[in-house]
Order: sequence, then C-alpha cells, then structure tokens
Amino acid sequence: MSLDLVHFPNFKKSFFGSSSKNGALELFCRVRDDLGCQHIAHVSRTRLDETVKSNPSDLSVVMTYPTSWILRYSAKNYFSVDPMMQDDSPLLRSDAAGKLRNLEEDAQSNPDVQAFIQDGQKHGLGNLFIAVGAANAHGFPGSTLFTFDIGDADKDKFIEKLRPKLLGASSQIHNSLYGSREGGAAAANLLTRREIDCLRWAAAGKTDGEIAEILHIARWTVVTYLQNAKIKLGCSNRTSAVATALSLGIIEMPDASHLQS
Repeated sequence: MSLDLVHFPNFKKSFFGSSSKNGALELFCRVRDDLGCQHIAHVSRTRLDETVKSNPSDLSVVMTYPTSWILRYSAKNYFSVDPMMQDDSPLLRSDAAGKLRNLEEDAQSNPDVQAFIQDGQKHGLGNLFIAVGAANAHGFPGSTLFTFDIGDADKDKFIEKLRPKLLGASSQIHNSLYGSREGGAAAANLLTRREIDCLRWAAAGKTDGEIAEILHIARWTVVTYLQNAKIKLGCSNRTSAVATALSLGIIEMPDASHLQS
C-alpha cells in the first residue's frame, strides 16, 4: 500500500501536513464544531495521471486522531482490517457519493474489525463510527469517517437525524481536499429558485409529499424539480444531489444542534 498521510493530532497544527493541505485543518475544525464529532478521517483514492494505471492500494489520508492512537494503529497493523482502508470498500467507489455506513455493520461479520473498533473506543475515539462516501466531479471517490461519543443515545436515530449534515460534510471535505468545484459551481448557476427550495427541504429530511405541501405545489412537480436538479448537478440520485448542493453552498446545512444535547 502506498499511503499519503496528513495528520492533524487532536485538530491541532502539525509540522507534517499543515503546509501540504492548505486550509484542511480549518475545515476539519469547522466540521467538528458543527457536528460535535470526536474525530475525522478522510480517505481518498490517489489521483493519478491519465496515462498511469490506477492502483487501488494508493490512498491519501487526512486524519485528526491522537498521535498515541496512530502509533497503536501502526503497531497493531490495523491497516489490514480497517474497513476504510480496504481495496474492496464500497465507500471507495465512484458511485459511493451519498452512501452512509455505520462501521458496526462490518464488526458484526468480522471479529477482527470488531476488535479494532472496540480498541478505538477504549482509546477515546468515541462509541459510534460513521463512514460517508463522496466523489468529486471527475469521479474520484473518497470516504470520511466521523467518530462520535453519544453515550447511551439511540445510534440509529442519531444517524438518521444527522444524515443530511454528514452527507454534506463528507462531500465538502472531499471536494475541498481533492476536487475541483468549478464545474459544479457552474452547474449550480443553472438551478432555478424552486429547484433550490426542493433541495433545501429534501436536506431537512422532508418527503416529496411534505415538500409539496410546504411549497403549495403538486407532488409530481416536486419530483420533477428534484430530477432536474440531479441532472444539472451531475448526480445519480437525490441523496447525492442534496450532498452536492450542501458542499457547494447552494443550500445551508439543516440545524441539528438539538442532537448534541
């Protein structure tokens, strides 16, 4: 595996990384403050020249874990079991945008992953690990892991309520680190006010029917607006369109501050 690592221990500047990913630390701190997460790790396929055949094991990683955990991670060879680092990860494919996964799903079927996650919990990473897929305008995939300490709260409910923000944050991080936003921004200028309205309410978790009632239009009209928005933003589904709109700043992230109480 070829690994390009940038490490901001506990969201602080470090000699290695702070200059090579300009603005990354500020972005990670903003996302942390907005989501209330413990740590963030972003994994992306390394962008290679078109004349070079891509090696799936070439990864670029930006993370905020404590140095003590990085040393333990290396000593335990957790690269070999970490779901975020595997060549066959469904969150590192070009169609991963908008996909969200609780890593406990991987732990249920793999005792090595379970041991890895439990070790991370013991060392202060939190008790909930959520991976979110993203892809830039050129199809290069990436995945962001957000770790939370939510105590005894219902994990499934927590994830569903925070889903729009997680999708938007992952897309924003991925495009900021590795993607050109010019194409998406140009497409965004083609969106109508009604299409933006529908995307905004979709990001808030509203169904087509609920959006129709809020905007006083027919349900099929909402479906049409969202379909047009998907096409203009170059997205394959509604979830990806919402995440892209959030990352481009077309719509604001829904308020989820009440989830942190």
